[in-house]
Amino acid sequence: RRQRDDRRRRRARTAGRRTPTRTRTMSTVTVLKKEEEAIITLMKERALVACKDAQREYYECVKGRTLSIAWACRERAAAMSTCLHAHTSDEVLEDMKARWVKAGKPSIADRGNIPKF
Repeated sequence: RRQRDDRRRRRARTAGRRTPTRTRTMSTVTVLKKEEEAIITLMKERALVACKDAQREYYECVKGRTLSIAWACRERAAAMSTCLHAHTSDEVLEDMKARWVKAGKPSIADRGNIPKF
């Protein structure tokens, strides 16, 4: 009985301090952590498709090189990095979350129903 009372007191003291671990709240959109991870995966897939040309140029530059990659392909690597960063920023993630929620939270597995960004 004493242990039960101690547990109740501890719960009462820490009840106001607890934050939910299941959800993440950014500026306007609240989604489950699992859902956010799936949206991040989708965002990365779309970024790779959008930056296909920059990736191809970089990979063509890298072919057959070892040490000289650092200076010979610097501009192409920067262009690829800039493109990927533009398509995987926090703003893009927030926009994708908002569109996903607005679309009625369709299944991530059914990528065709999720609005394009």
